[in-house]
Amino acid sequence: MKFPVEKMCTMLAVSKSGYYHWLKSGPSTLWKENQKLSSLIKDIFEDSHQNYGAPRIKAELKALGFK
Repeated sequence: MKFPVEKMCTMLAVSKSGYYHWLKSGPSTLWKENQKLSSLIKDIFEDSHQNYGAPRIKAELKALGFK
């Protein structure tokens, strides 16, 4: 389903120029960092043969220098 940009901007209370600026700027640094962290968490889980839960994954991340 497609909606006009102008109507969606009005519904979401954002300016069209702000939307196009966001669209052009690409992913934020925080989003990129979160993607890397998510990938690392999945790797740790897979490396543990899907046995590690949140506490062990957290400990692994802490050992790797994450807070």
